[in-house]
Amino acid sequence: MIGINEELKSIEAAMAVLAADPNSKATIKVLRQAKYVAALALTTLATDKPLNDARHAVVTTLSDLVHALETDPTPQQEKIAKAKGAIQILVGDLKAGQELRLRGLAEG
Repeated sequence: MIGINEELKSIEAAMAVLAADPNSKATIKVLRQAKYVAALALTTLATDKPLNDARHAVVTTLSDLVHALETDPTPQQEKIAKAKGAIQILVGDLKAGQELRLRGLAEG
């Protein structure tokens, strides 16, 4: 089973490697892991539609980017930009969800 904290950590790692060196083998490994974690969360965590839509976007864009990087190692700037955008949305949604949960725990 996967938790929100693990999902957030994996997605943030993907963002970090995309900022550092998007064309290394280590980057592809991190991106694959983030894609796997997002897909697993999509199927196992009960959440609302916007969060699942963000997860789906991450899975789709990371799949496309990994395939492109494996096929042609030259920088795939458009695909990298799409993946970064999808990741940023998911990170924001996950952090907002965590904050709401913490507030709910504190209040009740």
